[in-house]
Amino acid sequence: MVEFRELTMGDESLYCDYMSEWIDHDEEIVPVATNITRYENFEALVHELADNKSRDTQIDNTTLFLIDENEIIGAANIRHDLNDKLKRIGGHIGYGIRKKYRGKGYGNKILKKSLDYLSRIGVQEALVTCDETNKASAAVIKHNGGEEIEPSLLDDGTVIRRFQIEIS
Repeated sequence: MVEFRELTMGDESLYCDYMSEWIDHDEEIVPVATNITRYENFEALVHELADNKSRDTQIDNTTLFLIDENEIIGAANIRHDLNDKLKRIGGHIGYGIRKKYRGKGYGNKILKKSLDYLSRIGVQEALVTCDETNKASAAVIKHNGGEEIEPSLLDDGTVIRRFQIEIS
């Protein structure tokens, strides 16, 4: 059974396995809120995520993991509101799928469940962004109703594609 939920203390071995796949492939851990190096230890990660706090913003947020039986498939960091930085890059939802599960529809599942969560807390229009080079993420966003709006240009020249999604 696939669940979309917060981590608990009992998920430590699942989480360690999940993190090791990101690290073994030398990939940037997405969403960044799930990166263990930001926390003192697993217990601190679980408590800080449960407290809806992020070290990058003062925005309330919720981090949920897509878990199937004995594996974490991916995660989403769902921002309840947006500040100026998140309006340019990040948006309401940052999500990532572990490498072995990419291209199997899990991105669509995580984004849909994240949009459902936003709907339940009263957000009617979501902003979702991705790097210009991330064609897979752009396809997932469009599949979930994303309408492309003006991109953001970062100081280093990186183009961030921005999409708005009407939430019913």
